[in-house]
Amino acid sequence: MIPSLGLVVACLVVFDPILHVSSAFQIDNGIYALLGISLLVIVPTVIVGYTLTALNTFILKFFEGYVFLHRFPFMRWGYARKANKLIEQREVLRNEIELLAQKKKRSREEQLTLDALKTTYYSVVTIYDQSYPPPNAEIMPTKFGNILKASEAYAGTRYGIDSVQFWPRLWHVIPSNYQQTIENARNELSFLVNMSALSVLFYLFCIAAIISSAPPVGFSDWNGFLANSLRYIFAGALAFVSSQFFNRAALFSVGDFGMMIRSAYDLFRLDLLEQFRVKQPKDSNEEFQVWKNLGELIILGQEALDFDPLKYKIKKQQQ
Repeated sequence: MIPSLGLVVACLVVFDPILHVSSAFQIDNGIYALLGISLLVIVPTVIVGYTLTALNTFILKFFEGYVFLHRFPFMRWGYARKANKLIEQREVLRNEIELLAQKKKRSREEQLTLDALKTTYYSVVTIYDQSYPPPNAEIMPTKFGNILKASEAYAGTRYGIDSVQFWPRLWHVIPSNYQQTIENARNELSFLVNMSALSVLFYLFCIAAIISSAPPVGFSDWNGFLANSLRYIFAGALAFVSSQFFNRAALFSVGDFGMMIRSAYDLFRLDLLEQFRVKQPKDSNEEFQVWKNLGELIILGQEALDFDPLKYKIKKQQQ
């Protein structure tokens, strides 16, 4: 409700010359003026607030680039170039490390060079892993979308888990205190995204107000136009700066939210296997295969092309 309240109040204050809201504060209207202005603030706030809540997933998908923005391929090109540059840098470093590591005897300088190369390699790999999805996945048209998609791909590259399919199931085995931590991170992200979206909306309102204040064709009262639209220009500039600020803050928040998703799979994935009554794997290779088979069963069912039988735990009967 806070972002919607901010939008409503800002519109009532800035666009008063158009909406004539201040006329409701006439002294002779008394208590009715206060009641009217209260309703004028509360009703739009509730409507906008519930609309944001209902459209929360849609708004997040828009910021990710799944809605509308995916129609503009050029928006992916810059991120694709950066991702490919990191991949090339990673492969060059890997080759250099392998060449030095193959030497049975290394000088002190070569050992220092090898250590420095490994440090740089880990840094490059970490940056790519946090910022972009795997090379076989499609690059998103926004930085926000790439960070979130990289987090969604984490469970698949580490454990063979399809995070989109298994997340609703994993949620039910996550302890309530950890669930609350994830909810808090999600609420923070939603707040920043909503503030950014409403800032852009208010910016568009200001542009419309500036255009409506322009003198008719054939008249040249540009001094009056500037005087009337100065408040809209200032408010629009502030809204634009605010949208950039909240968008940048949302990038940090989505990184934290993505880390919570990654951690949830690290900590509770084996608990989910317990709920499926699937035999616990002996090592990471076996675990990867177990999740792959379970994913084939859940996603494809009888249409699976490559499926190995799952081994279930047999519940011992009490004597």
